[in-house]
Amino acid sequence: MSISKIKVLVVEDESLNAILMKRILIKAGYDVVVSQNGLDALNLLKTTTFDVILTDWMMPLVDGIELIRRIRTNTPLFPLIIMLTAIVSDDAREYSLKTGADDFITKPVDTNELLESIEAGLSKKHQTVPVFQISKKRSTLKQKPDFPVFVIATSTGGPPTLIEIFQNIDPKLGVAYFIVQHGPKWMLETFVHRLQKETMLKVVNPKDGTIIEPKTVYIAPGDVHMKIKANSKTIELVDSPKINFVRPAADPLFQSAAEAFGEYCTALVLTGLGSDGAIGSKEVSNYGGTVLIQDPLTATVDSMPKSIIKANIPHKIYELKDLAVGINKESMNMLIKLKKS
Repeated sequence: MSISKIKVLVVEDESLNAILMKRILIKAGYDVVVSQNGLDALNLLKTTTFDVILTDWMMPLVDGIELIRRIRTNTPLFPLIIMLTAIVSDDAREYSLKTGADDFITKPVDTNELLESIEAGLSKKHQTVPVFQISKKRSTLKQKPDFPVFVIATSTGGPPTLIEIFQNIDPKLGVAYFIVQHGPKWMLETFVHRLQKETMLKVVNPKDGTIIEPKTVYIAPGDVHMKIKANSKTIELVDSPKINFVRPAADPLFQSAAEAFGEYCTALVLTGLGSDGAIGSKEVSNYGGTVLIQDPLTATVDSMPKSIIKANIPHKIYELKDLAVGINKESMNMLIKLKKS
């Protein structure tokens, strides 16, 4: 898509800030419309679609958080949403991203940071999804693992989705869980503590060389890729370039898990912008593992689970309310298969 055809809606009640944002974006080549508050923006969205929405938080009539919530509930085309606000706290950042923002930038806005955030988000949004030919590979495992694993990918809308799922996962099943949640380092560190309050499983941000144990949830730390070392039962953190425009990315995790655990690995792709997880899910399927996706109709943003469908990867679909049951079922299937082998 040509940058001149990309439509940006700036929702800002402070006129000087609105003028500044409009000038920056027009200079960068975007088509820009300004709305003075969330209510006006919602009325505009009834007749006009936008690729990007930049919104302030504190506004009259409808604030930025309520605007994001309504857009994610009622706007099917899933625009990129960035919160621009003078509120600077980890709680505010977490709440904004949990509600459905794709990024959070504090005022005064750094022009380069803003333009880079928009460019990265649009690149994810318009990422091409390849169509794969799935052919089962013969497992190269030197020995069967001691326990099976689940690898999980998510982005926009991921934190509340993961909380709902892990509140209902059976903690007695001897399975290890690996999560790639797109986001900054501070958010991923905070989310470890948040998720720990909702599950009986142990939840950690692993270090390089961490030994993998069952009944544990490993959340990829910020700004590094998390991989599983084959035949070593340890985690490897890799400071390599972004993949699918993000770091951490799910594809390296999924691919390494498929190689290390073969048919005793199940992949799960949840709500999120982009197609991260598709290439890795192909490898999980190739090595005899199972791929699950969240029903796109129940996703905050549907493009990540839809990418599995578009890529022609065999999969099972679960609505959000049924995902924990599906995970427990697939975990039990892997455990039975492992015991019989």
